[in-house]
Amino acid sequence: MKENDKDLQAALELNADQLRGKQSVRATFRLSDQMIGLLRVAAVHLGVKQKSLIDELVKDRETLERVAMESKEVSQKSMTRRQKTFVLSRYALDLLDNISNKYNLSRDYLVELCISRLISFVDSEQEKHKQRRMLIKDVEHYLLDGKKLLEKAAVTLGDEDRFLTKLQSIVDYTEENVTELRKFVKEKKTLTY
Repeated sequence: MKENDKDLQAALELNADQLRGKQSVRATFRLSDQMIGLLRVAAVHLGVKQKSLIDELVKDRETLERVAMESKEVSQKSMTRRQKTFVLSRYALDLLDNISNKYNLSRDYLVELCISRLISFVDSEQEKHKQRRMLIKDVEHYLLDGKKLLEKAAVTLGDEDRFLTKLQSIVDYTEENVTELRKFVKEKKTLTY
């Protein structure tokens, strides 16, 4: 067997620990409604499932360690919490258990701290959405101006004019796109947690 073939075969081989780490397991955490809402909003906005997002948030050892160390500076607020079950990779769950034990933190609190890292992302998206809502008004004025211009051209040039036909297609195209923008802005109202 050639050296390249051996390297390829070694790269393709998985050991039992690697395969176990990729297994999915169900885990239940007690989380505040705010963190559950934040996770939901971020997942919807990113177009991913909550379970994928939570798994992504907790599967990096270095990040978990940093979050755990920073938690010493933040006091845990007493809030009502409710159970929420997620499907995580076994690796992520084992890592959560390991880090929570190492830093003497509850696993639930560590998960909340990881989810809270999404706050700045969602807040910046909320600000962008506020700007979108303001801009959609300008876009609607633009469409209205186009319709007024179309009426003026119809009176001035008559119904059979090529200019009027082209202008009509521009206004129709604009109206279709404004409708899509309205729909987009309306759908993004879910950015509140």
